Amino acid sequence: MPEDPQAQLKAYSVLESMTYTAAAALLFNGICLVLFSSAVFFLLKTKTIASRIFLAISIVLVIFSIIQTILDIAGAAAFSRLMRAIISGDTAEYLLSLQNNWARLYNARAGLTVTNNAISDCIFLYRCAVIWTSSPYRNVVVGVPAVLILATLIVGYLSIFLIDVIISIPYIMAFITNALLLGLTVGRIWRKGRDATLLLGPDAGARYTATIAIILLYVLIILIYLISLNVTDQNATVPSIVWGAIPQVLNIIPLMIMVRVGIARTFAEQESRGSVPLFNASAPLISKSEDSEYSGRPSGAYSARGAYSEVDA
Repeated sequence: MPEDPQAQLKAYSVLESMTYTAAAALLFNGICLVLFSSAVFFLLKTKTIASRIFLAISIVLVIFSIIQTILDIAGAAAFSRLMRAIISGDTAEYLLSLQNNWARLYNARAGLTVTNNAISDCIFLYRCAVIWTSSPYRNVVVGVPAVLILATLIVGYLSIFLIDVIISIPYIMAFITNALLLGLTVGRIWRKGRDATLLLGPDAGARYTATIAIILLYVLIILIYLISLNVTDQNATVPSIVWGAIPQVLNIIPLMIMVRVGIARTFAEQESRGSVPLFNASAPLISKSEDSEYSGRPSGAYSARGAYSEVDA
């Protein structure tokens, strides 16, 4: 073990932080697996192509979640092994090989997290695109966040594998991207929910409120991590726990959306069979072509089924 007490303290601090990271990853991975099971259960109930696509995405997300958990545990174990080797006074060559092994695990985990973040953002972008389908500004709304997602992915890879970048920069870029998507998505959903409430009553806006809550939760967690990263030591307890939780949250939030989509599609299928009559058959439905610009009615207040399908897509 290094004779310098400060070096010893630093080494134990790093090991402690990695242990917290692995524990947080295990805990949140359990939540992720529960949500994945629920998503599979509901998505398999519907036989549509869209449900199969969502099911495939769910499988990809849970694979990312499991691999990152394994890498967190392996990283903590590798660093512990390195410390034991230092205490035992092993050769410099052996210590260097252990250090390189730990560094490879850490970089693999960081690279996987960057990739995972891009995939989660693409799912978020897809929902944003669906919600803005009827808008003439759809291409701009989709294009700008898409460029930011790509830029964040590139900067993230560069910071891990090629150049030294201030560690918070990729996360700040990711937060800007998510904040933009948040504003575009929540703003549009809120408007559609308000119009649905005016047209069909308070109960009609419940789905919109639930969707907004899920999106806000995701961005709030990212914000908490960025704050903890920039105002405290990275080896402190809170950032270490959040570092282990963040990759899982990147999958938990989309899986929550998948579960919601699966439930919505299941009820929609039952409704189409006549077993769950949610709306009065005699009530007039406004078509998408009769948007506010042409019909004089509130924007987004077209067919309740159509409006809900955009939120549940």
